[in-house]
Amino acid sequence: MAKLMKMVEAQKTLLIEQLLSHGVYKTSDQRHLYDVPLNILEKEFAQIQNKLHSSTKNLVT
Repeated sequence: MAKLMKMVEAQKTLLIEQLLSHGVYKTSDQRHLYDVPLNILEKEFAQIQNKLHSSTKNLVT
């Protein structure tokens, strides 16, 4: 169980670093990144990826 918790924390840290590098400091509902569970961080990161993908798609077409 401790190994799973370490893996979750490592994934959270990675996602937080990636979100911060994109200028995201809080979640959509204004919570601090360090205060939310992994699934919320994953959703926030997916939103960033979708925005990046759609803006790149618009440049191509």
